[in-house]
Amino acid sequence: MKVLMKSALVGLLLAGMTMTASAQAVSGKTSQKLGEKIATEVMQEMMTEAQSSGKQPSPEDFSKKLIEKMRANLDEMKKGATEDCVEVYGKDKASNCQCVTDKTDFESFFALMEKQIAMLKAEPKEEIKALEQKTEENYKACDLDIAVMKKASEEAMKKMAPKG
Repeated sequence: MKVLMKSALVGLLLAGMTMTASAQAVSGKTSQKLGEKIATEVMQEMMTEAQSSGKQPSPEDFSKKLIEKMRANLDEMKKGATEDCVEVYGKDKASNCQCVTDKTDFESFFALMEKQIAMLKAEPKEEIKALEQKTEENYKACDLDIAVMKKASEEAMKKMAPKG
């Protein structure tokens, strides 16, 4: 059980690091709730598998399954990203937020997460920079100030950080 919790934390950290490259992805309540739901589902599935097989899953196993679930819930993720953006920018910018979501290449984020899992110790900085640049371009093209979303993302990350 302890190993599974560590696996969950590593997987969530990888997801968080990657999705932070897209300021949009972690800033709002909808995305956070969906992330928690997906992580909970993955943990439950992995616990069931661990009990039946007697084998503890690795952080890599958890992370891979987490990415699979995220891909499977892509429509929900997109909807959540748009809702979170509207929460930050206001209802009058809903079409701009939808524009950013439509321009966001979620598959690139998933691919980067997979690369981070494969390299676990190394952080693919160039890919992260490229995704950050593309995200900034998307916001600009959709007439939204990315600084607003970055600030909201930072606040959301602070709230998610363990108190101690």
